[in-house]
Amino acid sequence: MKDFFDNRQIAQARRGCTSELRLAFHGMAFKVLADDNEILNLLRDYFSGLTETEATTATTQQRVYLVNSPLDPGRINWTPVERSKVSPLGLKEAYVDVPEGRWIHKVRTGMVMLQALTDPMIFGNLREHISQVINFINNQFLNYQQRQGYLLGHASAFNIDGCVTAIAASSGGGKSTLMLKALETDKARFLSNDRILFRPEDGQVRILGLAKHPRVNPGTLLNSQRLLFILPEHERKRFDAMPQSQLWDIEQKYDVMIPEVYGENRAALSGCLKNLVLLDWSLEACEPTVLAAVDIEATPGALEGLRKSPGPFFQEADGSFPPEQCRGADVYAENLRGIKVWRLAGKVDFDRAIALFHEQGIL
Repeated sequence: MKDFFDNRQIAQARRGCTSELRLAFHGMAFKVLADDNEILNLLRDYFSGLTETEATTATTQQRVYLVNSPLDPGRINWTPVERSKVSPLGLKEAYVDVPEGRWIHKVRTGMVMLQALTDPMIFGNLREHISQVINFINNQFLNYQQRQGYLLGHASAFNIDGCVTAIAASSGGGKSTLMLKALETDKARFLSNDRILFRPEDGQVRILGLAKHPRVNPGTLLNSQRLLFILPEHERKRFDAMPQSQLWDIEQKYDVMIPEVYGENRAALSGCLKNLVLLDWSLEACEPTVLAAVDIEATPGALEGLRKSPGPFFQEADGSFPPEQCRGADVYAENLRGIKVWRLAGKVDFDRAIALFHEQGIL
């Protein structure tokens, strides 16, 4: 395919996707169609243990097309996606809107995606960038659930017998490490690593996780005897020699495959939210780690680390793409009414944090 704006070429690319994989998420079924069966094998292995086996509970179905062929984005006048925090790696995404939806260019990898209400597509070297294929499928799930009234949050979470604790912080705040530490308790199950969806429902707050294994930085792996094997030996020695302050800032992601590391049936991607822990600790702090209750109705600004913009992929039911902005802190507080909210402050100490979770009945 050479022309982004030629619907005949787009239709031809879809017709070439003859291999099929069916996936079932909470309330949503996917029919994933690809022109390369190996891509579907990779996805089947990845989603094992994170998806439902049948789509009987799905209220909607979505086709997604995967085309294992790069597109030349050079002739398009792309609009950069502005980020509040500038990355040293440069521009991450750019887009152009068309009547069918929105083309999104992943600048660093060359992947190109058509975000649309029906039959969204992704083009590029799919095997090399399989994580972006996974993200694209998950974005369709996030879009659908937000259109059903769920609010998007920036948090990790674990589930104990249907009762969920979410851990919110800005990127690099330690929420993944703390969530994985909690999974060392046998009764705890993985719910989400970085995104949650929640809304009031029948007097409780319903929460959904994302079918994506944790992707963590080396500091998280070094903090766990269970996870240490994921780091290659030479990298383990290099990172182990770094001071904690330097290690904390390293951005180099590794997948933690939940069934492989923690065993089968250790994921439960929906439940009722009971606790929200806000990370407000610091490497520079000298004070002991403390866990205290927070009144978010009086101080909704405390929820800043939880707020999350839907991003450039979010599409309203009418097909429009709203401006990228977070909902207000007061909206988040309203949706969390009745939830026990905690603030973890003082110095960064994961073992102490887990001990405090046990003391308060969170674990």
